Amino acid sequence: MRSEQILVVDDEKRIVENISLFLKREGFQTTGAYDGDEAVRIFKQQRFDLVLLDVSMPGMNGYETMEHIFDIDEDAMVIIITGNASVESAIRALKIGAWDYLKKPFEYADLIKTVKNALFQKELVADKKAVSARLEASERQYEYMVNNSPDLIFTLDKNGCFTFMNHQFEKVLGFSRKDLIGTGFKNILHEGDISKASALIRVEKYDQLINDGQDMHLRFKKATSKQSQYDPYELFAFMEVKATPMHLPASDKKEEFIGVYAAARDVTERVNLEDQLRQAQKMEAIGTLAGGIAHDFNNILMGIQGYASLVKSGFERKSNEYKRLANIDEYVFSGAEMAKQLLGFAQKTCQETCLINLNYLLKMSAKMFGRTKKDILIEQYLDKELWGTVIDEGQIKQVLMNLFVNAWQAMPDGGKIIITSENVIVDESKKDEFGLENAGTYAKITVSDTGTGISEEIITRIFDPFFTTKERGQGTGLGLATAYGIIKSHKGTFKVESKLEKGSSFIFFLPARQTKQDLRKLREEKKVIFNGKGTILLVDDEKGVVEVCSEMIESLGYKVESASNGLAALEILKNKNMGIDLVILDMVMPVMNGEETFEQIKMLDPDMRVLVSSGYSREAEIEKMMEKGCNEFILKPFDVAALSEKLNKVLQTAERV
Repeated sequence: MRSEQILVVDDEKRIVENISLFLKREGFQTTGAYDGDEAVRIFKQQRFDLVLLDVSMPGMNGYETMEHIFDIDEDAMVIIITGNASVESAIRALKIGAWDYLKKPFEYADLIKTVKNALFQKELVADKKAVSARLEASERQYEYMVNNSPDLIFTLDKNGCFTFMNHQFEKVLGFSRKDLIGTGFKNILHEGDISKASALIRVEKYDQLINDGQDMHLRFKKATSKQSQYDPYELFAFMEVKATPMHLPASDKKEEFIGVYAAARDVTERVNLEDQLRQAQKMEAIGTLAGGIAHDFNNILMGIQGYASLVKSGFERKSNEYKRLANIDEYVFSGAEMAKQLLGFAQKTCQETCLINLNYLLKMSAKMFGRTKKDILIEQYLDKELWGTVIDEGQIKQVLMNLFVNAWQAMPDGGKIIITSENVIVDESKKDEFGLENAGTYAKITVSDTGTGISEEIITRIFDPFFTTKERGQGTGLGLATAYGIIKSHKGTFKVESKLEKGSSFIFFLPARQTKQDLRKLREEKKVIFNGKGTILLVDDEKGVVEVCSEMIESLGYKVESASNGLAALEILKNKNMGIDLVILDMVMPVMNGEETFEQIKMLDPDMRVLVSSGYSREAEIEKMMEKGCNEFILKPFDVAALSEKLNKVLQTAERV
């Protein structure tokens, strides 16, 4: 028995009954209605698979009834029955929505055939709708998956032009679909990657790309409105691209290539981190190399300063010879500061502070920089009453040189650097404005240039480590970050003011004392030499250092024994008859380094006094040695006066001369 429900509508009861009888014989379920109103009312209450509808009825005719039925169910299946069929009536019925019509009187077979055809058509329509609904749901699911994928998904035609892109593509790169659909893929690529990506837009090379099975690494341009002029990670997105060819079957059974489906994963952050890691590893390698260079360089300077100080001690302070030798001291000091900067480039060194008038440092640094950059005019407006600051001279020199170099690079065609110094008193209400932790007295230093200026966007990142506006490979991005760190370590603050095409000003504040006293100069003027008695064991692997230091020690009244390595030093110390009072111990030596030698010395004689000497000073290592019981540390190069002061401090048996 069939389950289809059929509504039979005719104003003649006999016809309704006969049609129903025929249909029931075929297994259909039927319901009868005798006018249009009744038919509409029944249809509202129950849906039917088919309606057989007479046209000529009192009241509401068949056409009007059909319109009401379609208002209730637009997919209703209606067959019109009429005794006065004409072309016009048929066209009218079909226009309203009837599927077919029957002309009275009709044969039983025609009725059943027409009904079955109508129901079959209805089933086809229903199946088509179901398929369409499933297809639409599948498309929505596909669209959701594609548009919510973390990857950039896009398709290209065989000419390499965009035909589709997902939302992530727009989100990451900033382009809209309407901007790119129909345009060439190469338009969004970094110039250096266009040839690499040619396989995506050239059919004859495409299979080779697919067969390789390798990710293609490409740089996609970004379309953000606030792009950095320099930062490659803001100008481009670094992508890993996987591509698949798209083909259609062709009549000759050979597939026709129609384009490319590709998925690109944004690996910009990973590439950035890898780049920073490489930079850090490079800095670590440079730091290790710098340490070795600084150690050897300081040993060379040790010989120069040692002999110069020995010779200088034979002349009066006012003599020309003494002044010339003092100049050698100054150059040695500058060389030692350069070595110190090499160490500070990649690792922390011992901070040696002293009360210094910054005007002296500004003049010396500007003079040194001006010798090499003749196209830069340097103007100085220094406060003659500038207060003294307690600083590490070498580190502040490094800050100044970094600022000078930065200014020079902002003026490729030459320009002017203006240096100013002034005293500033910052009260509690102003400390936040200046970015200072504490109120008090400060020396304010400003280094200005007439260069290209810096955009507001870049200013916010200018002190970030590894951030640089230079081309890749032409800068480390550490100069200003290092300068900032040094100023902060001195309890100061750093800020930048800039206008594009007008120039920039780098301003830093350092805590100051209300005095013009410069202890460095004072110390140079009042250097004293302490003579003493006792026997010193000098342990150093550099022959030149041993020779000059031995002369310096003997000139102070001490006896000296020497050893070229830790093992030789231990053998001497085991001989109690030598009467060693103090050991001067180099830190970097072959066979046994300074730390190992120190530990062995303390095992032999816990009371042995040790003065550590090295041209390679790292704060952590020195602190570790001091914690283990080392008495003092002296950094190479040093002169007779500095050595005599350290020996006197440790032995406390010397007499002042």
